[in-house]
Amino acid sequence: MNTFWEFLAVQYPASSISSKGYWRVTSKPSKAESDCHITALSQYGFLAVEGPDSSKFLQGQTTCDWRKIDIENASLGSYCNIKGRMVISFIAGMRDGESALLRLRSDTADTGCATLAKYIVFSKAKIRNATNEYIGLGISGKCAREQLQQYFGFAPTAMMRQATDGETTLVQLDSDGERFECWAPAASANAIWTALSENACAIDSCEWEALNIAAGIGEICADTQDMFIPQMLNHQLIGGVSFNKGCYTGQEIVARMQYRAKLKRRLYRGILNTSTNAADYKPGTDLFSDDGTQSIGNLVSAVTRGTGVELLAVLTDEAVATNQVHFAGEAATLEILDLPYSVPTAD
Repeated sequence: MNTFWEFLAVQYPASSISSKGYWRVTSKPSKAESDCHITALSQYGFLAVEGPDSSKFLQGQTTCDWRKIDIENASLGSYCNIKGRMVISFIAGMRDGESALLRLRSDTADTGCATLAKYIVFSKAKIRNATNEYIGLGISGKCAREQLQQYFGFAPTAMMRQATDGETTLVQLDSDGERFECWAPAASANAIWTALSENACAIDSCEWEALNIAAGIGEICADTQDMFIPQMLNHQLIGGVSFNKGCYTGQEIVARMQYRAKLKRRLYRGILNTSTNAADYKPGTDLFSDDGTQSIGNLVSAVTRGTGVELLAVLTDEAVATNQVHFAGEAATLEILDLPYSVPTAD
């Protein structure tokens, strides 16, 4: 049997995976083009943690509260080093009471797995890189839930809720029910894609990144590992950090930043009116203010949208106030856009 990616290459001869891991496609005509979209989330991989102690182990290692994650509830989260810097960021879900899945950027799966594996040896659980075992699909649009319900017979009903049959897991990412991730076993992915794409228009997976940017969801990739604490990506505002769950790796630093320190850099959303392609901007790249030579922030992610580049970047409030934030050697300055959630004002 062909792999899912070989299957897509036959179905969409002009499709390819970019150097940044995004699936690119020339869409087939679709009668539901404006109502439902589907994409292959080639930028994502998976870690599987299985065994009686899976949730207990992850509770002591990650920023989210695993007492609240089950077969009906998912969560954003991250694993930090002892300095509180994020090594991986993920969406966490459960296939059953002893089987957790972490959906994360594929280029962080190996290092994330190797790091967590050092600490799992005394737990009744095992961890593995399951990227080759699962396929991530993105389904979005006004008819997204209807299509999922029709095919699977189930679908989540609220933001960060999940639904699963023990094999395939669906996670709702928004409050309107128009954006879902499907984590499908690789053996089932071809059939799921064939069925869902009948009434959905195939789009580039970088469009999913554009939706993440619009939602103010910053993720860790290989280029930004060990660079940001969770608050720099606003994870304390979007459900990615619990402050009453007890200890976990890096917890002391994360808690101190929340209660005793001043956050000097945080996540902003913006657009650059530039002819430069987003592919030319590498996550982690420094940004500057006015004619300054000292970095005032770093790029998190970027996509080309229309005549500009939309992006998320971690910046200082002071630099943003100058309205002169730019990349080195470039004249285009960043226009700040609103985030869809409330951000506390600086003291």
